[in-house]
Amino acid sequence: MAKTKQATIEEIIQKAVAAQRIAGERQAQDAFKATEKRLYAYSIIRLKIENDRERIDEIRCAGVHTSSKSIVRFQRSGVRLTNEEIEQAQIQDITAQIAEDEHEIESIDKALTVISNDPYAKVIQYKYFEGKNDGEIADLITCDERTVRRNKSRLVGRLAVFLYGAEAIG
Repeated sequence: MAKTKQATIEEIIQKAVAAQRIAGERQAQDAFKATEKRLYAYSIIRLKIENDRERIDEIRCAGVHTSSKSIVRFQRSGVRLTNEEIEQAQIQDITAQIAEDEHEIESIDKALTVISNDPYAKVIQYKYFEGKNDGEIADLITCDERTVRRNKSRLVGRLAVFLYGAEAIG
């Protein structure tokens, strides 16, 4: 009886360890994919910051359009806001978005310093920031496409660890 109970406990422990290992692999895979999404978004976020700054300038110069859907959330029933208050609210809202986007850019820039001395660091720039495919990258850095893919994966893995910590280790 004691042996079957011990065997059952050992089975439960083995299943728990296996489940934990699978969960850890899934977390690492999720961190890798999330890192790739952030890298692909990097250039677009930079453009968005510029666009948002231009929107602030437009609001300051031309004011808000009273028919704009974006001002509806600043209007509460029973409370009348002046155009100046609406302008200030919109500017504050856009400024907060810019700050969040700049924080994302800074986080990625810091992560990129981790791989900056790597001989294949250009792979990240070419792939995620310039949109080049593996063949084009291989031609640019004179290597095989498999070398590009292998080093891209390795470098994204290092960036994922910087951005997400131990959960990115698979």
